[in-house]
Amino acid sequence: MLVALHSAPKGFFTTGLPTNTDDLVRFVQKVTSMSFKAIQIGPLTDVAAIQGKRLREVLDRLSMERNVHIGGIYDARKFALTASEYSAARSQMRLGIELCKELSSTLISVHPPFFASTEQRDEQVVSKAKTRFLELLKEQTDLASFNGIRMAVESFCYPPFIFDDLPDFVKFVSQFPSDKLGILFDMGHVYQIGFDIFEAVDMFKERLFDIHVHDAKLEKDYRKATHLPIGKGTVDFPAFINRLKQADYDAWLTLEIKGTDSEILESKQYLERLITKTH
Repeated sequence: MLVALHSAPKGFFTTGLPTNTDDLVRFVQKVTSMSFKAIQIGPLTDVAAIQGKRLREVLDRLSMERNVHIGGIYDARKFALTASEYSAARSQMRLGIELCKELSSTLISVHPPFFASTEQRDEQVVSKAKTRFLELLKEQTDLASFNGIRMAVESFCYPPFIFDDLPDFVKFVSQFPSDKLGILFDMGHVYQIGFDIFEAVDMFKERLFDIHVHDAKLEKDYRKATHLPIGKGTVDFPAFINRLKQADYDAWLTLEIKGTDSEILESKQYLERLITKTH
């Protein structure tokens, strides 16, 4: 397993959120100085047009592995019922695939649409959103696969969700060949909402392409209870890493935390100790 860093959440270091290529270059340089070997670029919705060739040259020179996270969180109702939201999601996916090609990355991940409010679940809207998301993914996974790129759907799970539960989410993803579409497991959000992250590993393991890692608490306000540095929440990380080892997971653990330089470095080093620990 390799500990990577996600480039998005506000509060990373003192530089704030990267918004352009210059910011990303500085971010990559600082991440490298902290001994990270991999970085996730995104979400693209918050970043101006990226000069992919220039960024790839920096990443190559620093021997930094990379993948792309689209991260556009689209409103399920608008996605189901309007052309504009669907077109925006489609454009973001195409932009992400093009950036993957420019960066020589072989993985791109994306959020499913979700309901922006806790309105009562409308089954007709849910069905339409799932159908359109399936249609969009079929188109984009074919395009990505043609270019040697795999896609992953993030396990975003806050109700009302377009999937009934995590098994329904897995069933949806399983409609695709496993070499084309997998899962980006956001373990902090899954934990905070009350799902069993160990059962989730077992459910996801056949298609587990990447994991967003952050500590979390079992509290209602996800904004305060997630994206915490490791040790600030209540996740049992030794048990979680052991479960990943049992599942033969050997891909990225992508830190997606809000914290100081030292908190991010300590979280990285703690995970690395757990990864190398033997029984």
